[in-house]
Amino acid sequence: MNGRLQQLVQLPRRVLSLFVHGSGRIQQVADDTKRVSKIGAETAKATTEIGKRTLRLESDVGALTRDMRTLTSELRRLREELGDRLLQYNLQLGRLSRIATGDADAAGNGSSAPRLSARTVSFDAGDEDAPEWASIGNQPHPDPEGREWLLLDACPMCGHAERTIVNEWNKLVLMRKAPDPSSARYDFAVCHACGVAYATRRPIGSRYKFLNLNFGEVTAKHGDDGAFTNPLLNPYPLTDADRETLKRRAARGVFVSEHLGLRSSEYLEGLIKDRFENSVHLDLIGALLDPRNARVLEIRPRTGMISEGLRRLYGADVHTMPIWESQEFLLKEVYGIESCGLVDYDQFDIPSPGPFDLIICNHMLTHAVRPGRFFDAVHRRLAPGGHVYFYNEPDDAEYLSGNQSMLATLNPLHMQAFDEKSLARALAANGFEVVFRKCRNENHICLAKLTGRARREGAQDGRWTPMAEKERSKRVRAYRRARDRAILGLRGDLRARFAGEWQQIVERGVAEGIAEFDADGNLRLVAR
Repeated sequence: MNGRLQQLVQLPRRVLSLFVHGSGRIQQVADDTKRVSKIGAETAKATTEIGKRTLRLESDVGALTRDMRTLTSELRRLREELGDRLLQYNLQLGRLSRIATGDADAAGNGSSAPRLSARTVSFDAGDEDAPEWASIGNQPHPDPEGREWLLLDACPMCGHAERTIVNEWNKLVLMRKAPDPSSARYDFAVCHACGVAYATRRPIGSRYKFLNLNFGEVTAKHGDDGAFTNPLLNPYPLTDADRETLKRRAARGVFVSEHLGLRSSEYLEGLIKDRFENSVHLDLIGALLDPRNARVLEIRPRTGMISEGLRRLYGADVHTMPIWESQEFLLKEVYGIESCGLVDYDQFDIPSPGPFDLIICNHMLTHAVRPGRFFDAVHRRLAPGGHVYFYNEPDDAEYLSGNQSMLATLNPLHMQAFDEKSLARALAANGFEVVFRKCRNENHICLAKLTGRARREGAQDGRWTPMAEKERSKRVRAYRRARDRAILGLRGDLRARFAGEWQQIVERGVAEGIAEFDADGNLRLVAR
């Protein structure tokens, strides 16, 4: 009770004290509030200024970063350019050193500046992965385990064992499609004796038949899809509709005059074109031989015009072996010539009985998978002293001394390649003596006479002389240069297939004079 009274007595005193001192404290609070507001305003102003300075700093840092990136990029380009220039000088020095030592091929003729191609050559193969080959054909490959390869330990033309591998690849290395990845590698070698360049590994059996069944795609002669446009060059089996169309168009005959105004789909214009193109062979045979009443076999005729001409002009008894069913059909429809069978390059044989006085061969030696078997069959069917006439056998000068790519030329159906001398030696090794040879449109025309039996045992019987060391070295080097030139000319997406050796190929290319630097320092192929 007393405690409560005591509190009540002190209450007015507290109220009075609050009244007396409260206004001062309120003022103090107000002052504090003003100071806090002022500090807040100053802080906001300082924060704004800091923000502006931060933005300016970030802008300066960004500009500096961009400058650094630009400088780094310029330094990288300068380093690359310096590296390219140093490489250029080193490569040029390498070539000059070869010229100084008397290397005529590297020096060139020196009469004028080289003519350079438009395409530049890269110093590196790029960063792309080597493209994989897509499959060819609608059927699975018949030899997935890679068993049907014929591996040669000696030249198939002369039997000599010594050789030098000069090019591993065929045309499939340039293509997006292939029967299988191993199909692109044939390991072409130059024989040290006869000089023929030949595939040391070659497809046989069902593997080779698969190539023929997909002729258009593996040779890329009819476009990427393998479709053909010339009915005279149809490599595929005929349908009933094909036969009806060919029969209708062939009924117009060979000599269809343009004044008739017929559409190209109404006749076979290729018949008269082939007549014009191949009449030279009929003329040569008639001039070089006496084909009157001769018994003649034409192997792989295109339309049969040579056989028809020999029959019409000289009364020859003619027989034919075309390569495709379409040509077999047209031989009968156009000229009434029966065929004794189709050419089998792998297991070649001549079903028609001999003897023949003359055997005419179109583009046979280049394609023969087993040349020994081919020559043996010719020997069995040719009369003693008879002749063989070869034409459309490509001269390898088209890529050894011309601008043609060797890789593009050696399609997967090409097994041999030769020049004039190696062709003559190969024929001599197989019992034939050259009577006449002429190169026309970079193709050999050759008439040879049977002088002995087929032997492919080198030059032991004295019928021919192997290459001398100087010729052999020159030929091997020419093939190696052609290989490097073909690779340097590849488009960018294919260079990756040669990434492991690209720099060495570039170095050799400059040293050998295959490629030259233009005035701007760009490396370009030298045009021939």
